[in-house]
This record gives sequence, structure tokens and C-alpha cells, in this order.
Amino acid sequence: MDMDMIKVGPMGGKTTDGSVWDEKGKSEIAKIFVTSGTQTHFVLSLQFLFVDQNGQFILSDRHGAQYNYSYTTTFNTVVLDYPSEFLIGIKGTYYSNGLRSITFVTNKDTYGPYGSARPMTVEGVIDIQIGKDRSFGGFHGLKQKTRIESIGLYLKPITSSMIKPTPLTRPKRKKTN
Repeated sequence: MDMDMIKVGPMGGKTTDGSVWDEKGKSEIAKIFVTSGTQTHFVLSLQFLFVDQNGQFILSDRHGAQYNYSYTTTFNTVVLDYPSEFLIGIKGTYYSNGLRSITFVTNKDTYGPYGSARPMTVEGVIDIQIGKDRSFGGFHGLKQKTRIESIGLYLKPITSSMIKPTPLTRPKRKKTN
């Protein structure tokens, strides 16, 4: 069944000079790679290892900083227990010019926060809960040359758990006399 997805967000920084990044339709995730700056206190980049419909692993582009702009960076890999573990939400904090922290919530665990762990001035909080029925349909957001500015999700309005097979019926035979 092919249906448009619901676009939630993006949530985060509010500058207008960021460029769009989009991973619509990439709902099967095996790993998430997060780079953050311990001096800049931002999420610098995000990258994802997806699984396509043929079971092939596909590495996304690196969104955000293409190299380490901060003298001190932290690199984390979130390894999901694919295929039984899947994303059910994201949480985070942001300031006017970018994502400060991000946490990934799955049906099995919580990973993070990545980015600024110390209390700082933040303008907003991200808390997107998408349910435990495999509704996640991909990521999107805005990026700067040096960091992730904002993040959002795509949601599938209809999931495989909602679709019930219809029973097969036999055509009625015409009576012959």
C-alpha cells in the first residue's frame, strides 16, 4: 500500500540559512552514528545505516559537519538489535542555532543523550513519541556546515500491523438445469 507519510517537524534551531536533509521512506534502521562537540555543545552530524526492501545495508550521507570543526568531538554508534528493535521516538534539546542534544528511544532501550549533557540555556525541548507499531518512516531536518540545526520524522499513517488479510472467497457457481 503506497500512501503519503505524515511529516512531523523539523524541530530545533530557527535560522533560515540551513540546507535541507531528507531520508523519507527509510524506516528500517540498523545503526545511527552521532558526532557531537564537547566544546561547542551541539550535535555536529548524524548518519544512518538503513536496510532496504531487499535486505541490503545502505549507508546514508553524513548530515551536518563533514569533518570535525571542534577540537574535542565525541563519536557514538547506536547499534540496534535489527530487525526486532525499532525506533519509537526521539527526544532532544535545541538552541536558536542548532540541536544541543538528541536521544533515540526504541521499543527495547533508550540511547543518549548525545551532544550537550551539561545544563545549558536551551530554547526548546523535542519529544516525539510515535508508538510501538513500527510507524517510523524516516528522518528529515536542516543542517549547517558545522552542525545539525533541526530534526523531524516521517510517520506511516497505516502500518503492517493494521492490515488484516481478507479471506479468499470462491465465486458462486451458476446452477444448471
